[in-house]
Amino acid sequence: MPDFEPKSTNVMRVRLIYEKRGGACFVPHISLHTLFARAARRTGVELSSTEGFSPHARMSFGPELPAGVVALGEPVDLWLPAREKITEDERSNFLNYVPEALNAQMPEGFRVKRCVLQADGAPALGKECRAAHYLAWTRNGCLAGAAELLSHMKRHYGGAVLSGFVEETALSRVSVILADPAQNGIGGWVKALTADHVVAGWRDMCIVRAGLGRWNGKQMELLEEGVAP
Repeated sequence: MPDFEPKSTNVMRVRLIYEKRGGACFVPHISLHTLFARAARRTGVELSSTEGFSPHARMSFGPELPAGVVALGEPVDLWLPAREKITEDERSNFLNYVPEALNAQMPEGFRVKRCVLQADGAPALGKECRAAHYLAWTRNGCLAGAAELLSHMKRHYGGAVLSGFVEETALSRVSVILADPAQNGIGGWVKALTADHVVAGWRDMCIVRAGLGRWNGKQMELLEEGVAP
């Protein structure tokens, strides 16, 4: 592990961007804190703790996803003890070390893609996750097509659909950007699809959250690309 021993009680906030594929998409949101804390402990990356009667590792996750939804660009902020004096080379080495070290300890299907230091006074993660990009399609055997899914989604979410179209790639799928993902959860749409007998339930659906970020009025600025304000 690089030389990055904390020398003070100050803390720094780093943001990880990670993905969960395959069986990892079924790990519930409530288990993510334990999963990341355990992986950090095994690598020797020290996390700062919350205060109070029941302290725990301090971290903040993006909007909750239902189990079964694949995620390609999920954020989590970690608070770590910070050293008062640190060279740029030490900082760079540490930020490069974290993804590699955590990936060696994470369950199959999880992968940390990058680690970025957050500037002092930077907005909280919840304030930056103002839009979400989803891809959705039905499994073989389901009669509902992408055009019907898109039409239903627009009726269900109304003005929260910031952008939506049918992607004709190897398969026909819906590409949609939704505002306020913490309020406009994708699970509510699947429940509405089921209630309206468009699909039989989750078993008919394939859904991917491709990324989170902000809507600038014309397009989505991904957190993963580091361009969200």
